[in-house]
Amino acid sequence: MSYNLLRTVEELSKIQDPELIHPSDKKYTEDLEKRQQAAKKRGGFVNPLFFNERIARISSYTIRAVQNAIMTGKSLSSFINALVAKLVPRVNQIGEH
Repeated sequence: MSYNLLRTVEELSKIQDPELIHPSDKKYTEDLEKRQQAAKKRGGFVNPLFFNERIARISSYTIRAVQNAIMTGKSLSSFINALVAKLVPRVNQIGEH
């Protein structure tokens, strides 16, 4: 139940501005781009399934933010606004898949 609550809160923060993503998603995309370039140099490719929506994980920032919100008695709306403030712009998608 706690996991589902955390996932809901994290997704609500993403919905407020769909052009933004969590920093961990941005890092994943950048790492995937590096893997794609390295594979091309070797004459290979990265499995196209990696470029689809990845399995959602709860970021450590979200977990810490929930803990802090509970301990300080922060309201749900201000808590979600704090999560939205941590989102970053999307990176360009890698190639055509």
